[in-house]
Amino acid sequence: MKKLSKTKIEKRLQGKENPRMRKLIIMLKKQNQPSLLQIAKELAKPKRRAVEVNLFKLNKLAKDKESVIVPGKVLSSGNISKQLKVAAFSFSSKAREKIKLAGGSSMMIEDLIKSEKNFRIIR
Repeated sequence: MKKLSKTKIEKRLQGKENPRMRKLIIMLKKQNQPSLLQIAKELAKPKRRAVEVNLFKLNKLAKDKESVIVPGKVLSSGNISKQLKVAAFSFSSKAREKIKLAGGSSMMIEDLIKSEKNFRIIR
């Protein structure tokens, strides 16, 4: 894994206007854990390179009853058959619906980090 630069994250943070996004990136950066720094780096990327993950990709890559973080938006394309605890910066309304129907839960990244230490990052 490439070395993550906190100063590079800080520079990219200046271009972000969403107050929730700015607050989340700062919180993740202060944690000093490599996995959380990776999430901060992904969130600090320009909007045109933002992460968008469809449900079929979550279904393919995650194991049943696993906690997953998506540093971006979860979209509703495809179906999900596993009970996942999915945390993301944002969700489409249909994606939230499909996750709940499969028996999983959707939450914000901040909430998952406070409650769990073991998670998987999916880009």
